[in-house]
Amino acid sequence: QIGRVVLTSSRPLIFDSYEKNRQTGSFILIDPLTHNTSAVGMIIDRVGSENLPSRIAHESHVTSSQSLIELDERENRLGQKAMTYWITGLHASGKNEIAYKVERELFDAGKTVIMLNGSLLRSGLNRELGFEKADRDENLRRVAEMAKLLNDQGLIVIAVFISPDLETREQVREIIGSERYKEILIDTPLELCQQRDTGGLYQKASEGTIRHFPGVDTPYEKGSADLILKNLGDVDISSLLEN
Repeated sequence: QIGRVVLTSSRPLIFDSYEKNRQTGSFILIDPLTHNTSAVGMIIDRVGSENLPSRIAHESHVTSSQSLIELDERENRLGQKAMTYWITGLHASGKNEIAYKVERELFDAGKTVIMLNGSLLRSGLNRELGFEKADRDENLRRVAEMAKLLNDQGLIVIAVFISPDLETREQVREIIGSERYKEILIDTPLELCQQRDTGGLYQKASEGTIRHFPGVDTPYEKGSADLILKNLGDVDISSLLEN
């Protein structure tokens, strides 16, 4: 069969487009176990990682386990509705401060809450992932699947991630389920975020020391959030406490 595909490699490759050089623009894929030819191909061009198509949501074919405890039983026991509050915004926008305030208020109201924080997960579970788009999307896919599993146990999840791509956040909503996903955008102006940035990351991104930084060399797409906060003083979580 003939198809058009995007391939990624674990190491740098030197090549030309097939149109330019047929010798360095063609390839053969060999099965490492049988040594049989699996495919042959022509290289059209290189696709930058930032332009790669990404699809993190998928149709699951796995049959759910037949637990003897229904979700509504878990929610009734905990006295809450399972929800994921996805807090998004630029670096230094105040996401963590707001997330911790929401967590405190929900906890004081007797709710069982779990916080998923980007920096903490990247220091452990997702520490092998970088910050190019493919790795960012894989990071968020894992977080979304984790949030879904926790919601299935009747728990409330607060997820704090920059998550700059609108399409990816929509896929996160699809994985978790729109009925228990609420997106909160911390819409702090970029200039104020730069002033708050004690780590100097915006400066490093402007100088090219670090790459793929939202607000500098990578766009942040706002989209349509369920709740938009302009600053820390706007926080009113009464609607969250209704759960």
